[in-house]
Amino acid sequence: MVSVSDRFIELAQKNGRNVWCKIIADGVEFLDDRITDMDFDDVVHPDWFTLGTTCANRLHFTAAYSGELSTGAEVRAYISFDGAEWCPLGVFYIARRYVRGNYVSVTAYDKMYSLDIGYRYSGELPVNSQQLLLNVCEAAGLECVDTGISYSIEKVPDGCTVRDMLGYIAGINCACAKIDRNGKFVMKRSLSHINFELQDKNCWEVQRNMGKSVITCVRINTGDGEVQSGSGAEISTLELYDPLADQAISDIMYSMFKPFSYYGAELQMQGMPFLEAGDVMYFLDGKLLYQLVISEIEYSYNGGLSAVLYSRNRVNDEESGDLEKLLEQLLHTKNAVYYRRVNDKQLALKEQPQIIADFEFESTEDCFAQLDVNFTAKQSTADNLVFRINVNGADIPRNIVQTMDGNDYELIHIYHLAEKLPAGKNRIYVTAQTKSGDAYISAGDMLATLVGHGIYGNSGSQRDKVSLYEKADCWSILRPRVGTGEISAEFNKEVT
Repeated sequence: MVSVSDRFIELAQKNGRNVWCKIIADGVEFLDDRITDMDFDDVVHPDWFTLGTTCANRLHFTAAYSGELSTGAEVRAYISFDGAEWCPLGVFYIARRYVRGNYVSVTAYDKMYSLDIGYRYSGELPVNSQQLLLNVCEAAGLECVDTGISYSIEKVPDGCTVRDMLGYIAGINCACAKIDRNGKFVMKRSLSHINFELQDKNCWEVQRNMGKSVITCVRINTGDGEVQSGSGAEISTLELYDPLADQAISDIMYSMFKPFSYYGAELQMQGMPFLEAGDVMYFLDGKLLYQLVISEIEYSYNGGLSAVLYSRNRVNDEESGDLEKLLEQLLHTKNAVYYRRVNDKQLALKEQPQIIADFEFESTEDCFAQLDVNFTAKQSTADNLVFRINVNGADIPRNIVQTMDGNDYELIHIYHLAEKLPAGKNRIYVTAQTKSGDAYISAGDMLATLVGHGIYGNSGSQRDKVSLYEKADCWSILRPRVGTGEISAEFNKEVT
């Protein structure tokens, strides 16, 4: 996360905020009166969560300009919400630029993009990993602000590039290699979350995997073989290629990441320019809190600033039996979704009502849901058990009353069909109480299921776009919108 003031963070989350953009390219300053659009892509996990990646950030902008910009020239971009404090987006270097009339279109990348150059270590072995990193950064002309943990490196691979070596060293440090917003080399670690909680009010579309990815295994391809610590399915395995690693480093990674978990998600949201790929953050969706890893965040500016945030996991790659796959396919074909709840601790039923089963879900259209709750009541001294079903904050008119026979074990079944549930968020829960006396449900003895027909499904959720709006500094100047595709297709004129 980029270091900005609390006021900057507060302004970034406001509805109706002012937004300014500033780009300095080859010494020329572009402000909102000339900038047509700007896109910034910050990525650390192009596929799914792993370590040792070396992704380059990309900036593209179009602006009114009749001069020339040099290939390789430095570009810096900034965003502000008060015109005084500016959040940097990074240091980039022009890779391509095109012109159309009095407009220039520029694509630039940070320094990681140009580091696919050969590297060969000529010093003595073994070498300290911190010394090796400083040697690599010196060879690439990088300023290093994080040398990581000190490991003894017995062998440095031949035939690798500077970019490869940065990734290998970051990998054994449980990190990914990045160029930060000030153009310096850093290691982005995902073992602690940043001090920022994204609210659902700042998002207009949310898609998430309901399953949680939990790291229970580390598997490293060292080039000479494979080392592994822990065990687990493919979706629970942290996989990487790193010739500097060994079994001891694999065991360290396993001990550090074994409790790590996160959710997959795709959020379309207001742009928060201080958020960086590699950050771990919390997303508050209603009353539910989800830990996300920012695998990639794409910022778009065209007078207002929006973003798409990706937290990529492998939950959809989970293998299951043929019967489970057929059942899942049937459920989704029929647009039905299945939820299951089991009580993880003993429930003591008394004269005060308590929730024994609770379901929250979303739909994009009117739907209905079938609820079944089965459990065994034990050691009951109660004459009657009373159950109420609440749908979206209102108890249904009828109560379910179960007369107890005084036996040690009594099987109880509750059924309800909720019809005409509205599109959007829905909640159904069941409360239980005794009229007098007590009853108990042992841990694991209650199974509650809900089958929803018309629910959006486990792959995500979607809400209507909320009325977010922003104010740009200059709206009085009218100018055409020029895209890269139009420029290359219609004019294809490159400035050299």
